[in-house]
Amino acid sequence: MNVKFIDTSVMLNLLEVPEKCSDSSLVKEQWKECLAKKDVLIMPLATIIETGNHIAHITNGHARREIAAKFGEYLRKTAEGEAPWQLYGASIEKDELLYISDHIEEFATRKVGIGDMSIIYAYEHYRDEMPAIGTIMIWSTDLHLQGYQAYNVSMKRRRNLVDND
Repeated sequence: MNVKFIDTSVMLNLLEVPEKCSDSSLVKEQWKECLAKKDVLIMPLATIIETGNHIAHITNGHARREIAAKFGEYLRKTAEGEAPWQLYGASIEKDELLYISDHIEEFATRKVGIGDMSIIYAYEHYRDEMPAIGTIMIWSTDLHLQGYQAYNVSMKRRRNLVDND
């Protein structure tokens, strides 16, 4: 199983949000590949919130309304289980809040916001908890998130369990 956490930057390109979609053709090509390979696509709550904020700031009212309607349809399909991705991390729990509080200074100095921290936390939690993962990554056009990838995750986890027995 290959898992991709969808970052806001990817969603902005899929929706073609003005001034936020310079990688639209590349992202859409990658999107087609993900669907063809039947990758497991994860939509973190932070991606939904950040995408909605970017849409709300589109200066052209007509474009803002059209893109908001399209994103609304994405959200409806997500809620009804019809989207090609699944919602993950729909609420912030104590452990995530502690993670953010413990790392906020470190991330802030690297200009990484709380939305991205939340996506990183969800990625790491999913990676460490879910069985049968081959490859997992944060799918992003942002350089500071592109390094979050792990390969043969389940094999490494099984080896660690055997070594600890």
